[in-house]
Amino acid sequence: MSAASAVQRVLARVAQGDAVPAACASEGLAWQQDVTVDAHYDGKPVCTVTLPWVVDGHALLFADASLAASVAQERLASLAAALAMPVAIIPRAA
Repeated sequence: MSAASAVQRVLARVAQGDAVPAACASEGLAWQQDVTVDAHYDGKPVCTVTLPWVVDGHALLFADASLAASVAQERLASLAAALAMPVAIIPRAA
């Protein structure tokens, strides 16, 4: 079993409404809550960001379900570049 597929299964469970700790426990993945990291621009730290969840090294963020998919994708790319770690955005009902 690859770690990437385990993360994908956790993300799918969270998107369906499971709690992050429960979804991670089902796959045996490590998780942390309220993790502070540096965001970078042009290789230099510019600010700190508190991530609500980090699952096996992936930042997990939630977006209002009314957010357009194209906007979510732009934010995903921007955050992934600034955080230098994989970022997943899970839609949530408003």
